[in-house]
Amino acid sequence: MKITWTNTAKDDLYEIYEYLSEFLAEDKAFALVSRLIERVDILEKYPFSGQKEPLLSELPKEYRRLIEGKYKIIYHVGSDDIFINRVFDSRKDPSKLKIDEK
Repeated sequence: MKITWTNTAKDDLYEIYEYLSEFLAEDKAFALVSRLIERVDILEKYPFSGQKEPLLSELPKEYRRLIEGKYKIIYHVGSDDIFINRVFDSRKDPSKLKIDEK
């Protein structure tokens, strides 16, 4: 299966990097974002390895999560692709975790 990052997930990564760059050295911010990106590699072999995300259980698709540090990587498994939908800082208000299912 192929991993596909949605534009929203890419935006999340950029925002995380920008935020971290404000108080960390640029290379440390980059390293953390790189770890988030690398974390999803496991999904190529084990697409259902993440736990179901209970905050999104009301949606029609089954969303799962991987955890890397303080971040949730939210994804769902399609027929040919694994879609990375969000990268969410778990220290934020959980009600702000939204998925656009269009």
